[in-house]
Amino acid sequence: MNRILSLVKIDLNTTFGLSAIQYKFRSKQDRWQTIILIIAILSLLPSYYMIVYGLSEMYEAYFNIGQKSMFLLTGVLITQLIVFFFGILYVMSKYYFSNDLNVLVPLPIRSREIVGAKFISLMVNEYLTSLPIILPFIVIYGVKGNEGILYWVYSIIPILFIPVIPLALSSVIVMLLMKYTNIKGKKDLLRIVGYFLLIIIALTVQFEIQSVIQNSIMSEEDLFLQLITDSNLFVRKLGMIFPPSMWGALSLSNYFNVTGFLHSLLFIGVSIGIFLIMLYLSEKVFFDGLIGNLEVGTSNGSGKVKSTDFRKKLPVFLAIGLKEIKVLIRTPVYLLNSIGVVVLVPILFVMPTYMGGDHFMKQLNMIISGNPNLISLIGSGMIILLGIMNCVGCTTFSREGRNFWIQRTIPIRAKDQIFGRVLSSLFVQLIGISVLLGSIAYMGMITIDSIFWISILGLLGSIAMAELGMLVDIFRPLLDWDNPQKAMKQNLNVLIAMSVGALYLLGVGFLVYKLLGKMNMLFIYCIIGGIFIISSFGFYILLRRMIERQFLILE
Repeated sequence: MNRILSLVKIDLNTTFGLSAIQYKFRSKQDRWQTIILIIAILSLLPSYYMIVYGLSEMYEAYFNIGQKSMFLLTGVLITQLIVFFFGILYVMSKYYFSNDLNVLVPLPIRSREIVGAKFISLMVNEYLTSLPIILPFIVIYGVKGNEGILYWVYSIIPILFIPVIPLALSSVIVMLLMKYTNIKGKKDLLRIVGYFLLIIIALTVQFEIQSVIQNSIMSEEDLFLQLITDSNLFVRKLGMIFPPSMWGALSLSNYFNVTGFLHSLLFIGVSIGIFLIMLYLSEKVFFDGLIGNLEVGTSNGSGKVKSTDFRKKLPVFLAIGLKEIKVLIRTPVYLLNSIGVVVLVPILFVMPTYMGGDHFMKQLNMIISGNPNLISLIGSGMIILLGIMNCVGCTTFSREGRNFWIQRTIPIRAKDQIFGRVLSSLFVQLIGISVLLGSIAYMGMITIDSIFWISILGLLGSIAMAELGMLVDIFRPLLDWDNPQKAMKQNLNVLIAMSVGALYLLGVGFLVYKLLGKMNMLFIYCIIGGIFIISSFGFYILLRRMIERQFLILE
């Protein structure tokens, strides 16, 4: 146990840079970074307020039909699903691609101690994700329902244990996948394909179960009678999607009787049990999946140095772009955080049509029929938003890490650096456009016009977003990292770029809203494209000067 606590302390210090934070806080030169972080967080507060306001209205809707416990289930279920899906990325990076493994593995430390320490460290990281999601549900339920002190005491249990089960399940899945895909020469491809299939299958099963349960609820002849007699009807029905979420919700909604106490014990007991099972399995499979990863840690590839045909000459910007694309594809952490985002978001976009059936499609058609150009506008806006969410542009220099000095020493013009890195971002965006168009086609709403304008406006806006992210990243690149996950998901540049990019897109969207109905749609499209082109050129000028400056002063 002492070993695990020592490892946890070291891992937390390394993950969150606690010592570095203390030093920077005392240093007047680095205090501006704290100011930037505060500004970035404040810029997200209006959107967060609107979400909380919407949740408050949701509580009222459930309360009016006597099913307010369903409000808690919604919060717990959403939180655990998000922890599960993102946990797959975090676990893969933390367990198998962290640089500290080269030090830990040769030491006389058991695999369950390594995994246990990394799991606890991930738990702390997941609290940063889960708390902003689950707290509004708990607070709204408690305040609006005038719940007693015992409710607030019980609420500590789901807050602490919500990430345990989904994160442990993610750990088990990743460890098994790493063990049985550790095939020489093909392991990276098999793992990447396996991760995507796993996420798609999990999403499909989840929505299929939810659809079946919803249909069974709607088909009940005595539904209204059941609603009156059973205030937990919806929780018990829909809770079958993921039973631990049901236990957490029922422990809070029934805190005043023995049912709540028993569900609390069940929630805690199953969480601890799955955690112990995960530790037991780690003794059997962790090192087997790790073999091979450490051997190729210095080659960034198959472990063999491949001969290069120097007779093939490519334009410098194209060579840089291809290098960036290869790094994204060959590093599973980067691949899932970039391409994975642009693939999953459009799929989630089309899921409500699958769940809601004809009723949802009729409502959607009524909205679109009034203004058929909404498909093109919303689609292009989503692609542009993905341009900053894919994290390719805003981490392009940070991903170089300690090898950044190579980019500074080789004779490459800033113009080629920009063109090449924007090219890699557009490669990811083209995948996102293809998936989004496929999703729209699935809904039967695609036209030649929508394909054209979504593609053109989406790409033009993506160039501006990529350059905007690159401006943030070159200004303060995160080059000192021991885990590729830090370069992309634990990088403050991502939050800053997303905040600025969201404001930029919000401004363009507000302008379009004001112009709708006042001029021909073709002119509106041209105005939007003109804004993106002018912005891209302006960002390019700033970025070229910033790269030339930073390449001289960065160490």
